[in-house]
Amino acid sequence: MVRDCVVFCVSSAVLLFGAETPAQRQYLRADTIEIVTAPVIVEESAFPVRRVPPAVDGTQLFASKKAEILQLTPADANLAANITRQTFGRIAGVMIWENDGTGVQAGVAVRGLSPNRSWEFNTRMDGVDIAADIAGYPEAYFTPAFESLERIEIIRGAAALQFGPQFGGLLNFVTKTAPQDRAFGGESSQIGGQNGYYSTYTAIGGTQGSWSYYVFGNYRRSDGWRMPVRLATGEQRESDQFWQYSVMPKLEYRPSEWTRITAEVTLMQYRLQQPGGLDSAQFAADGRQAMRYRDWFGVQWFVPMLRLEHRLSSDVYLSGRLFGVLGERNSIGLTTPPSIPDSGTNPRRVNTDEYRNGGFELRVRSDVAIGTALHPLVAGLRLYRGTTLRRQGRGPGGDGFSTTFVAPLTRDLEFVSENAAAFVEWQVRVAERLTVTPGLRIEWLGMSGHGTFSREKPASNPDAFDTAGTPIRFDNRAREVLPLAGIGLQWAMSSQLELYANAHQSWRPAQFSELFPSDPTVAVDPSLHSSRGVSTDVGVRGTIANALSIDVSGFYLYYGDRIGTIAAGALGPDTALLTNGASQLRRNIGASEHRGVEFYAELFADRIVRLGEHGGSLFIAGAFTDARYTSGPVAGKMVEYAPKWIVRSGLRYRWKALLVLSLQGSSASECYSDASNTQSTASGINGIIPAYTVWDMSAQVRITSWLAAEINVNNIFDRRYFTRRAGGYPGPGIIQADGRVVTGGLRLNF
Repeated sequence: MVRDCVVFCVSSAVLLFGAETPAQRQYLRADTIEIVTAPVIVEESAFPVRRVPPAVDGTQLFASKKAEILQLTPADANLAANITRQTFGRIAGVMIWENDGTGVQAGVAVRGLSPNRSWEFNTRMDGVDIAADIAGYPEAYFTPAFESLERIEIIRGAAALQFGPQFGGLLNFVTKTAPQDRAFGGESSQIGGQNGYYSTYTAIGGTQGSWSYYVFGNYRRSDGWRMPVRLATGEQRESDQFWQYSVMPKLEYRPSEWTRITAEVTLMQYRLQQPGGLDSAQFAADGRQAMRYRDWFGVQWFVPMLRLEHRLSSDVYLSGRLFGVLGERNSIGLTTPPSIPDSGTNPRRVNTDEYRNGGFELRVRSDVAIGTALHPLVAGLRLYRGTTLRRQGRGPGGDGFSTTFVAPLTRDLEFVSENAAAFVEWQVRVAERLTVTPGLRIEWLGMSGHGTFSREKPASNPDAFDTAGTPIRFDNRAREVLPLAGIGLQWAMSSQLELYANAHQSWRPAQFSELFPSDPTVAVDPSLHSSRGVSTDVGVRGTIANALSIDVSGFYLYYGDRIGTIAAGALGPDTALLTNGASQLRRNIGASEHRGVEFYAELFADRIVRLGEHGGSLFIAGAFTDARYTSGPVAGKMVEYAPKWIVRSGLRYRWKALLVLSLQGSSASECYSDASNTQSTASGINGIIPAYTVWDMSAQVRITSWLAAEINVNNIFDRRYFTRRAGGYPGPGIIQADGRVVTGGLRLNF
């Protein structure tokens, strides 16, 4: 397995083509609002990743931070299918959970953190939160349609001061905007493929006077890559179907050159089958087989947002965002291991969540003039409140999707999180080429939970998922105040290269399920609190000879006060904390340290030699990560889902303006699925995630100035691999990634 990764790294070492134009490092006074959010113009020769982002952009400060701004084009990835490993290919060291081929949930992480629905990132769209709850349940059930995105912004751990919790940093999906040079324009795609796949996407927009509008709609469906389940009667039932639709209207008004007001609403809904996990023997026999056809998962997400951008003076800029999340997450299915067949009459469990969240963020940037230089200072305030309603119980029979409960609830819970935060960061130019950026943030977090829960009858019981015992009531609250500090340094080594370094405190709030009991066997330590730590970067980025784009950095992350459970026998005198017959105690139990190197290089071939009508680039992006527990019950063990090596490399070939071809390989070394570093289990629930290498290809041929054809081949060599083992959803067991899938269709612009 290590050999496979080494061979892949060596073969990728020659793939180094691509570059970028260096960003402007001066801060110019301007007379219009244009300076607030600099537009991004994507051209055929533009670099896919801006490795030297502007030091300041509107009311965001990028200086000294490891930031990547990824421009999206259909020729570089299968955007219609939301293929995450292709789309994030140029971002160094991204670990991706490939639960299914739907692309509806982007499970990504960096630096040995958990990819579970990107919950170690502060996940946003157009600058506002889209997770279920920013503190108590930071899972992102919603991923925008990649075709609707202009770019993806990633800032590693140093984002903690400006954007708030999570050790991974910021992940911001930025949607497209209306064209400014015409009253009407648009784009559309019609893509079909294997397994009944179909995707349609259409967007229109334009500008008339002070008003701009933009609307997109997207629908996707598929029967899935996993095989149908054959019943005892000989009938076959699909096991892996999904459908999804999303729509966003966006309206912008500019009453003056100094002011811009934007309103947008995003609505997304999807439903998918969960074919279940496989045990080790089943995966070895046929990784495409499915064990379940009656397990379903459904999500509805509604995100309204109102944004104001205004220039108070030539040197002072203001932005405000008022936003909300109204969402549902619902599932129905079995929870038995894959070795236990579904008889078609087994009781099913229903889980439902409702989210009602709202927030407001205000930011101000002032370009402080000292001498002949400007020193941007950014400050902000954030207010947030979220409510989660969580229910669990026995569901109806049959094989369709349902959220109906047919027995008393085993969980009936309500959680509330309230957050207030303020921050300030100031980029101070201490010399012509040297800037220092200190910053502070203070967080206040209040969380409460109340409701009832009880033991439930096991799945093997005829009355499975019904209550077993008297319900337990609880009504608890928790409060925390967390001050955070950080500092960054940026030195312009030349006009095209810079050195950056930073050290910032980070934190991750304790989740609802950790703070408040919902399992009668687990008690919660009254002193349990959020995880806290430090994130650091030191690196060099920029361009060489205006042709080679690089970003090479080392990182260190300390993740302290991790939360876990301890059995009664290991508690000693603390057994007094066990209440209501609990046999385990949840508390802060240990820490982990993550260190490594992240690297990216891309060379644009036709900036070195004249290739006439031909052009192209080759790139490599990857990371070496050593992440292990340093204290607590599993001290010395490797952190789960933290491969030592993650490497992606690829090429992009262009002929005239008629053909663009992209090829990309993705490789990861082996890692463990649990903190105990279990080697293997017959159930498939815990064990090693084997090393793998997967290749993807996308090509686009322009037929006319307004029409193009495309083809995508994902997992070209039909590799059988998996990136996750699950103890529950969406398994239990080994969650097989999709094999080879071919899609293609037409794109038009008008």
